[in-house]
Amino acid sequence: MLKRIIGAAVASAAAIGVAAAVKLIVDRDNNEEENEDEVRFVSLDDAEETPEEVKEEEFAPEINEIAELYPYLAKTFIAEQFARNEVFNEQYPEDSLVTITHKAKFEDGEVLGEFTKIGEDNGYTAEVLNETEAAITRKMFTEDGSILSDIYNVANQVACLKGTYEGYNIEL
Repeated sequence: MLKRIIGAAVASAAAIGVAAAVKLIVDRDNNEEENEDEVRFVSLDDAEETPEEVKEEEFAPEINEIAELYPYLAKTFIAEQFARNEVFNEQYPEDSLVTITHKAKFEDGEVLGEFTKIGEDNGYTAEVLNETEAAITRKMFTEDGSILSDIYNVANQVACLKGTYEGYNIEL
């Protein structure tokens, strides 16, 4: 299961991240010290942030491996979603056609536009909801880890662009 998640994650991350990666690397190099503490992620359960004293070894090795693929995601978010994978597999059996919608919020309208363009370039339908929020949607056939990978990819992209991932909705 983990190999499929990681495999799907690598393939999807490459597709989604290419457009923003160049811009991000330039921005990061120019503002590296400022940006280290700016990336914040709101978990779907509105759980409190993990205290600073939490050490890497407290996370399962799978979580640490996934965190290496998605450097902009908090390990607590990765672990929360990883725990939902079995539920995803039960609710949406392999080869089910699902529609997954992701919602994100950005302070900068230009970045919001960049996010929707990246989504569209990668097979999503984008909808700007208001000045600061957008939703991207796509249909996909499920397999073990595919929903989880999609969530990680989009959430990582949102965090990369310094936005807030507000959640997802899955429909059959």
